[in-house]
Amino acid sequence: MLGDAAVRGSWDVVLHAVGPLAALVWVLWVLTFRPHVRITDHAITVVNPLRSTTVPWGAVEDVRMRWQIVLDLADGRRLTCWGGPSLPRPKPTRRGEPRVLRQPDEFVAVRDRWSERHGRTPDAPVVRGWDVPAVASGIAVFALCVVAIVV
Repeated sequence: MLGDAAVRGSWDVVLHAVGPLAALVWVLWVLTFRPHVRITDHAITVVNPLRSTTVPWGAVEDVRMRWQIVLDLADGRRLTCWGGPSLPRPKPTRRGEPRVLRQPDEFVAVRDRWSERHGRTPDAPVVRGWDVPAVASGIAVFALCVVAIVV
């Protein structure tokens, strides 16, 4: 319907609707699509909603799986990875068989990389900062919402 209003030249309708619609899409993008975990030989980068953290392997004390990947850092902090895999549901078993919960392949890759690199990487600082693409697009969406209110 928004496209129809634009084709017909009803720009007041378009300007009133595009801000809230963009805000909804932005929130869904920031919470569900943008979070991710990136591993390299030297560090793991965790992008959570609006925040990005790069942790060298030497600063990671433990990698474990709760509902998502959790990194225990040398400074005592705990970093939860929103964009990592989650635990799968246990498969039904036959009576008498033990229940085995399989770890996601992505978690196994992170844990293996950590165990290979934990003692070998030099100590580097943990770099925390804002997730610039998410914050910049959020500012643009906020501007669209202001335009929708003012017009």
